[in-house]
Amino acid sequence: MNSKRHFLLSAIASALAPSAWSQASNTAATASSSAWLPSRAVTWVVPYPAGGFGDALSRVLAQQLTLSLKQPVIVENKPGAGGQIAAAYVKQLPADGHTLFYGDIGPFAMNAALYPRLNYDVQKDFTPLTRLLTSALVLVVPANSPIKSLAELQQAAKTDKPLHYGSFGIGSQPHIWMEMYRRETGGNLEHVAYKGAAPALQDLMGGHIDLMLDVAANSLPYVREGKLRALAVVGSDKRLRQLPQVPTLAELGLGKLNAPGWTGVVVRQGTPPAVVAQLHAAVVKAVQSPEVMERFGEFAVTPAPQSPAEFSRFIQSETERWGQVIKAVGVTLD
Repeated sequence: MNSKRHFLLSAIASALAPSAWSQASNTAATASSSAWLPSRAVTWVVPYPAGGFGDALSRVLAQQLTLSLKQPVIVENKPGAGGQIAAAYVKQLPADGHTLFYGDIGPFAMNAALYPRLNYDVQKDFTPLTRLLTSALVLVVPANSPIKSLAELQQAAKTDKPLHYGSFGIGSQPHIWMEMYRRETGGNLEHVAYKGAAPALQDLMGGHIDLMLDVAANSLPYVREGKLRALAVVGSDKRLRQLPQVPTLAELGLGKLNAPGWTGVVVRQGTPPAVVAQLHAAVVKAVQSPEVMERFGEFAVTPAPQSPAEFSRFIQSETERWGQVIKAVGVTLD
């Protein structure tokens, strides 16, 4: 197994304490008495390419869901169009509980403001199952970059020569956040979009781009190996245990730009309530399992389970919040 994939599959956040899941555990215990179980293999759809954080997290959870649901849970990558390809695929499948749609802040909250002709509506086409976790991000540069701090980055971005920042997709959280940062600091920054985090990181380490905001889980192994340098932590109120020397945005005077990432799972609208309850219980049980807890050791994530109703309200509030941000920075996509 590739060493980076092994790291991703063997490590996601030490903060996943069982007590954080107590409320979800009660739901899981109640739903476990339900008789419903899938009658065939279950598909876990990921709107991103293989190799990144979302893909790795999905494969770890799929292994445990297979045990709970007593059917194979198969991860299927459907990348492209900011999650619209995956959403369209899931939307046309039966609402019978045999398809789970994993996503994050992009397809579940930002896209409503980014795409005037979005081919799905999260609230109308899907039933939220649960939020899984919130995640920190890190602003990184190549290890050999002359930029050694956020202050030096802001100084370098004041010149006539633009700094090129990468992201794992147009309209992704790193893209929108960097536009927020550019608007706040007045830096001369230009966006370079990639189809996934892996190619962006490779170009960053190769010196083809100057910086990148990335999910901490993706960049941590490269920072540890001395291939990348982390300048700031985004989405956490305190320094990461894994990067104690790296300051938070609040410490750097940019606390108002703090914005954690998050992930969650939805199913087709119209899925029977008993099936939704059983799937919710199974996902919570999978994340609580000792096997997953052990393998979630080093990613900078925080458990954040919610009931389907809570997750629905959360998605609505995040959609409104990021809609205002996207309007302010002026990003729109066809």
